[in-house]
Amino acid sequence: MLKFVTLLIKSGRSLCEVQKLLGHTQVKTTQRYAHLAPEALLDASNAATRAVGSMLGLTEPLTDVPLVENKG
Repeated sequence: MLKFVTLLIKSGRSLCEVQKLLGHTQVKTTQRYAHLAPEALLDASNAATRAVGSMLGLTEPLTDVPLVENKG
């Protein structure tokens, strides 16, 4: 089930959609199976930054933030 959930989340399905597909009554159960790589979270953050920049009418493209591993 772990790979199924991760693939759905990585393909853009929301946690709520995955929860309903799996029949989980609590989102915490779905979250337990939704392991996301740091790169996926960074990509989501960068997408949000670009969307906000677009809404603000910024003409220069925003630079994506590079991934920095937490060594601590």
